[in-house]
Amino acid sequence: MVDEFGGRYGDLLAGSYDCVDRIVLNAYFSLGHNPGGFRVWWRRLHGESDEQLDNTHLMRMAGRFSRRLRASAA
Repeated sequence: MVDEFGGRYGDLLAGSYDCVDRIVLNAYFSLGHNPGGFRVWWRRLHGESDEQLDNTHLMRMAGRFSRRLRASAA
């Protein structure tokens, strides 16, 4: 049985999935492929500062992104 998501995006999916929050989008983010590039991206995002570059802030940022993505998908 095809669910609503599979019915709408089935022709764009390769393989199968069992949980919507486990879909991986294939993309290339060149700055994220090495530590120096990630720091450059972070500094651009946060005004040339590494002060907030720690696990706590990264987890908060991921949580906010997740909530916003879910809200826009609803």
